[in-house]
Amino acid sequence: MNNISLPIYNSLNNANKKLKGSFHALPIQNLGKTKDVVVSEDFNARLSKVKELELSLTSPFFDSLTDPSKAIDESANILKDMYGSDLSLFVTCGSTISNKIIIEAICKSSDKVLCQRGVHQSIYFSLKAQNSDVNYVQDLICNDDAYIYSADTQGIIDALVRAEETGTSYTTLIINSQTYDGVCFDLQEFLPVVCERAKGIKNIVIDEAWGAWSTFDPKMKEKSAIQNASILSKKYDVNFIVTHSVHKSLFALRQASIINVFGSEDCQTKVVGSHFRNHSTSPSYPILASTELALSHANQYAVQYSNRISEQCEYLKSFINDLSLFRYLSLTLEEEYLIQDPTKLWITCTTKLLSGAKIREILFNKYGIYVSRYSHNSILLNLHHGISNELIGLLANALCEIDKKYKTKNNLLNINVGDIANSFYILYPPGIPILTPGQTICNNVITKINQSIFDDTSLLIVEGN
Repeated sequence: MNNISLPIYNSLNNANKKLKGSFHALPIQNLGKTKDVVVSEDFNARLSKVKELELSLTSPFFDSLTDPSKAIDESANILKDMYGSDLSLFVTCGSTISNKIIIEAICKSSDKVLCQRGVHQSIYFSLKAQNSDVNYVQDLICNDDAYIYSADTQGIIDALVRAEETGTSYTTLIINSQTYDGVCFDLQEFLPVVCERAKGIKNIVIDEAWGAWSTFDPKMKEKSAIQNASILSKKYDVNFIVTHSVHKSLFALRQASIINVFGSEDCQTKVVGSHFRNHSTSPSYPILASTELALSHANQYAVQYSNRISEQCEYLKSFINDLSLFRYLSLTLEEEYLIQDPTKLWITCTTKLLSGAKIREILFNKYGIYVSRYSHNSILLNLHHGISNELIGLLANALCEIDKKYKTKNNLLNINVGDIANSFYILYPPGIPILTPGQTICNNVITKINQSIFDDTSLLIVEGN
């Protein structure tokens, strides 16, 4: 074995050693990196045993995911009561398979489907495989700098109403209720309008992959999918099917997903049948166990996590705005029926010396802090359940050090055409100065400096002769 190259194992192992915490997803990866990640040590102890549950036992000694009658069936019924749904199903292959299960169950080639453009790729592929008659409603850009998009909520409603008026009603609506970028539907306001004005709608599919946390959050649950689906399904005789990617925001292993159905017996039967056809016959027991643990834990401690995240968010906003080169970016949502995700925080850098990509690299390579989403001058923080106060402190310290390091050089960027340079201004690559001390600054130089932030080019400023 010593002579065999193990690039995957070694790369992951090295990255894990460096990692102090992630502001992306998968809260479980932050356990053990900083103190007090979870609010219950009992949960920690149980979760630590999950990796030992990679077993090959089936019925009658354990159970079968595709035909549950014992522990899995009992747990699914507990979840059904927790969510108030008519059917709850475990998925250990991720929300990609969850979406395929749902679409194969309810979308036939003869059905008319209206779909928000900004949905996961698996929904596109599944709809194409079903040969469904699909119309897409283009998303709208709500922030040019960070390329953040939101649903065209009015466009969706208008399309549904037009179809009703022409006698060609849509049978199914598919939306992505919470984006990773931090834009959420206010489903408490949006869904009743849909149900009232689109009488022909039979199914509403809500991909809430990033919003498993919001079901339990006291400030968000009334705006999110589960509570509204439970109320509106019976009132309007519409089937609601909701997917959650549990591992993205709660303490479950990767690929943990849940499907909740609110609707008719026929709809439930079709979803169960599709689950049987599409799910792996060898489900991951550790993922199953971690899903059960994560959802139970979130249900029990939702208030504590919600309060912690709110406090962390307010602290970071205040701290960031006190720095010289960073600012908190608030999203401007002009569309009705949209709200900003309270767990997402955009940080914008105001200096041309740093790009979003550069900040991301510095945070991980020097401080062991991982962020995923960035734009040319911004980074996104996802304040999920796995973000401890200690990790917030590490991030604040890192941003403070970066701010101090680049503040002096940033002051040297206050130059105008006709000024005399007193420093070297070097674009790397290629490493050739575009300005040297004593040189008169021209418009071409200013243009190159301004453009560097968009070209993934580093601008180095070195004082001296």
